[in-house]
Amino acid sequence: MRLYWDPVENIPLVDRRCSHDEPIVVSLSKVSDPRPATEWDLKLLRDTLDTQLGAGAYRELIMNEEVVLLGRVPYMDTAYEVITDGVVMGHLFFDVLEFKWYFKPNPPSISRIGHRFEKLEEEGRRNEILRDAKPDDPKYVLLRNGLAERVGDKFVVIKEFKPSRNPIPVKSSWAKVVSMNEPCVLSREFESIRMLWRLPKGRKIVLSFSGGKDSSVLLELARRSELDFLVYFNDTGLELPETVSFVESVGFDILGDAGDSFWRNLEHFGPPARDYRWCCKLLKLAPTYRALKHLKPALTLVGQRKYESSARMRSPYFWENSWLPGFITAAPINDWSNLQAWLYINLRKIRINPLYSEGFERLGCYLCPASRLWDYERLKKKYPSLWEVWESRLRNYAQEHGYSECWLKYGIWRWVRPPNRISRLCDSGERTLMRVSLSGNSAKLEDLDNERFENLSKSVSRSIITGVKLEGSVTTIHFKGDPLEVLGVALRANFCGGCGLCSDYCETEAIKLGPRASIDLNACRSCGKCNEVCPLSAYAKKLISLC
Repeated sequence: MRLYWDPVENIPLVDRRCSHDEPIVVSLSKVSDPRPATEWDLKLLRDTLDTQLGAGAYRELIMNEEVVLLGRVPYMDTAYEVITDGVVMGHLFFDVLEFKWYFKPNPPSISRIGHRFEKLEEEGRRNEILRDAKPDDPKYVLLRNGLAERVGDKFVVIKEFKPSRNPIPVKSSWAKVVSMNEPCVLSREFESIRMLWRLPKGRKIVLSFSGGKDSSVLLELARRSELDFLVYFNDTGLELPETVSFVESVGFDILGDAGDSFWRNLEHFGPPARDYRWCCKLLKLAPTYRALKHLKPALTLVGQRKYESSARMRSPYFWENSWLPGFITAAPINDWSNLQAWLYINLRKIRINPLYSEGFERLGCYLCPASRLWDYERLKKKYPSLWEVWESRLRNYAQEHGYSECWLKYGIWRWVRPPNRISRLCDSGERTLMRVSLSGNSAKLEDLDNERFENLSKSVSRSIITGVKLEGSVTTIHFKGDPLEVLGVALRANFCGGCGLCSDYCETEAIKLGPRASIDLNACRSCGKCNEVCPLSAYAKKLISLC
């Protein structure tokens, strides 16, 4: 996305048309989606700068304190671009090796606080090792042509500075930001309301309200559209208490309730991960389908924005939701930026979840694996009892599977197969449920529950599995087509915990639930839907080690 800046008034703009003069285009990271810094954010920035560079560093750098934006950028953990006075001053980030916040300067900030950095009268090239470093050396040193960082016991060149634009030395205010952007924000409001007016007619409309800021914006737009709609809230059982209270104060018409589903199924599935989100299926999608399926055909509205992630960047305005058969889903604020949403909240005086003002940027399930280590640090301080329960479960899992303390410390549990930059922090290996020897159109695996496999295999097309042979503890499965479809059935046979997802989505009611799921062979149509929705089968590629 693009961020514009008025060079006279020194304020951010959501559109170049909001400026009376030719606006500046701020050079952001490709995935940055800036938002206004809160009082809590500014205190964090102040404490970091003054601790790292000495008292008064914050005041020297941030002259226009009221108008500061933070934009998330890719990093091993939490990192922001600090944007003020029309430039990216530098990066505020949580160092996962030291569990400490640092500020990394960009050229525009050197003119204001460069005198606070140690300087080396030499030049270097990016990734070049300059010299040895000691633990008590500063985190950064300035070079004649760039910046070097203390990495382990070495100083490494991380930036070669290029000529940059100087910050704008003009005081401004948030009130002026709102005032100048108002026409553009109201234009965006009208576009979204017009989209709501053009929704397919003849379907009930259900608005998904999570208690987050984007769904609060969506609720305001829907109310202003004067359409008839129902408000739906899904309680995952892992919501923070302030979120539940806030949603109750706003009100809703339909409640989805996952109850204690997460804790009941944790033993069977293991900790959820970014690449193994069984929790989303059990805590969000299934309860939502149970709560809303009596309304179909219907239409759901979600407060999804494409700038939230690279995956959502490709998401359309409308789509048929495979997890809600008979439903169309629409995202009326899909094109809104973070800044547009916050300006709209300010302009329309929309009440929002109080957790935003306390440093919680990401709301939802408090132990979500998509969170950063810093998010968990915040959680530990505010909700120690909640975190203690989760940490004890993780610690028990680590002991059972032979994982070291660093598996917990660095949150390696958040991946089944950690990316290289994360796995280098801790050699804990991959989480695997089943090992399979694959050769051509046959698969060999040990200790398969053959009786259950035979029953569940009827859920897939009868032409896929062509033969099963048992020799001692080794089962050989012959098949046609995609091996993962067959191996997904094997996972279900051995590790099903009776979560009930398959039963919820079976149109012929062929799934029978006990401690584990089984199939009524007379009712099953072999459509394979139960394998598609099963958290085990759906993530077979991640959970099975092929050799």
